[in-house]
Amino acid sequence: MLKRTVTGAIYVAIIVGFFFLRDYVDYRLFNILTFAFCAIGTFEVARAVKPYLQKGNFTLAVIYGAAFVPVFCVFEYFTRLNGAIACVILTEVLFFYQWLSALIRESNVGVAGVKNVFKSFAVNVLPFLYPALLLLTMVCANELDSGFICLVLIFAVSPCADTFAYLVGMTYNKIRKGKAKKMCPNLSPKKTWAGAIGGVIGGIAGAVVVYFAVDKTAITETAKISPIIAFVLIGVFASILTEIGDLFESYIKRKVGIKDMGRILPGHGGIMDRIDGMSFAAVFVFLTFLLLL
Repeated sequence: MLKRTVTGAIYVAIIVGFFFLRDYVDYRLFNILTFAFCAIGTFEVARAVKPYLQKGNFTLAVIYGAAFVPVFCVFEYFTRLNGAIACVILTEVLFFYQWLSALIRESNVGVAGVKNVFKSFAVNVLPFLYPALLLLTMVCANELDSGFICLVLIFAVSPCADTFAYLVGMTYNKIRKGKAKKMCPNLSPKKTWAGAIGGVIGGIAGAVVVYFAVDKTAITETAKISPIIAFVLIGVFASILTEIGDLFESYIKRKVGIKDMGRILPGHGGIMDRIDGMSFAAVFVFLTFLLLL
């Protein structure tokens, strides 16, 4: 427990440090944190599914994960091409490469082998989509005029949802003497519907706290709906997506037979064990700011 607490404190301190650098030195420095998430996260996902990858794809995925954010930065800051477009093009090239590779590998199996084509493709393309493509919204959020608020929400709502889900789920399960209704017993035996509801409440609470804590000047004049309504919506849907992200990673880990994605965070597992839900939530938070705020 002590090891987990110390690791958690250091992890939070690093994140707060990058917010400080972003706000007081240069906003682009925050991309270093996203780079670390993307590079380490991609490595962890590729390592988890390595036994099922086509030869060479593990190395290619690791290189891709390490290059993803730098590619964004180079094109965004030193060329006229949008960095996000450059990253999407890079991902599409690898996406179609994996699709063609899967077709070639299974070209002699006939109609019955179509299912194998999709399985092979899905496994081999996974490290090139997850988490990099989700985290692309985080580097894009950093470029917004309201980027600070957007990023604070991304880093606040998901942990609040996780914490409330754990506390409410555990408490309710004790009240019910271990008979709380499970949400996905075969996938994640400890998750309950009570915990899921608690997670949504926690996400809303986190979003509302952020609303009252930050300077909203950057969004008050451009918002298409009431900012408080937007923040509540973010709290609801980002917490739901956090839960979906947790379940998605649980599915991967169960399929490959591992407990944690890594050991870089003692007591917590790997980077993906920390950002699985947050990476899904980041997509909704960014789109809400882009379209409504």
